[in-house]
Amino acid sequence: MVMNYEIIIVTPIFAVMIGFIVFTILKKRKRSAKSIYKLIDDLEKKYIY
Repeated sequence: MVMNYEIIIVTPIFAVMIGFIVFTILKKRKRSAKSIYKLIDDLEKKYIY
């Protein structure tokens, strides 16, 4: 009985922590269109020309 109680308490907390970490990583990776075009131009200059 005690084991089930711990699972019920710990699982949602763990899920929320993982969700928060994933959300912050995705938010950091978000780029504006201007920065994406600049990145593409830099890569073209480096590898094509």
